[in-house]
Amino acid sequence: MAVRLISSAVGVAIVMLVFVFHNTFLLPLLLSACIAIILFELSRAVDGTKFRLALVGVMIYGILDPILDYLQYVIPDDHPMTEFTAIARRILLPVCLFMLFIEFLWHHGSYKVEQLSFMGGAMCFVPWSLEKLIDVNYYGTGEHGLLYLVLALCGAWIADSGAYFSGVFLGKHKLCPEISPKKTVEGFVGGLISNAVIFLGVFIVYAMIRGVAFSLIIGIKTALLGVVCAGVSVLGDLTFSVIKREKGIKDYGKIMPGHGGLTDRFDSVLFVAPVFYLFVHAFTIF
Repeated sequence: MAVRLISSAVGVAIVMLVFVFHNTFLLPLLLSACIAIILFELSRAVDGTKFRLALVGVMIYGILDPILDYLQYVIPDDHPMTEFTAIARRILLPVCLFMLFIEFLWHHGSYKVEQLSFMGGAMCFVPWSLEKLIDVNYYGTGEHGLLYLVLALCGAWIADSGAYFSGVFLGKHKLCPEISPKKTVEGFVGGLISNAVIFLGVFIVYAMIRGVAFSLIIGIKTALLGVVCAGVSVLGDLTFSVIKREKGIKDYGKIMPGHGGLTDRFDSVLFVAPVFYLFVHAFTIF
């Protein structure tokens, strides 16, 4: 328990660091580090780390993509680096994918199509998902970026806590016993409700502090956003649990003692972050 608490404290400290310096290069830098670790853990889960060229391609894309995404927001349109950044974004993915295909041909006897597909899919999905944290931070004028960043990053963890306590005190009916024996229907519903209430409360307090108009429509949107994030977080958790079961592993790694790998902590965030961005983009709140 002590090790788990220490790991949690370190994680919270890193998250707080991101929040304090969210408008600096530290944000994409930390996201690049997180993406690289997650991609390594996922590649290792399918025994793909021994294929060096493919792994290098996966890691290069995972590290550079969020940095290039960040640069498009901070570099002025008339800056010489703007065109370079745009070109780099266009060619980065195909170049890295070619590295996977070259590996596939080079070691066609041992590098299976399932490994190629999984590593290629993870390489595309994980950076695309987590870089949405950069997009929400700079959404619109960026005035409310920190609020969006906090909720996009923590929405999954808030829902998970609400589901946990609801399940402990009220849980009777199993949600998906073959995938996650501890999840209950009552916990799932509790997570939806708690996330809606917390999201609504956070937005109300934020509007009062910043002097922003808050209407009934905005209240409905924020509560619905909380419900959607809670539902999607469960989907992410169960999806990565299925992968672990199929591969016969307990955790994706040991980088966070007591918690497992970084993927074990970010499995829900990987699903919540893009959905949060799409929701805010489609139904403007502030």
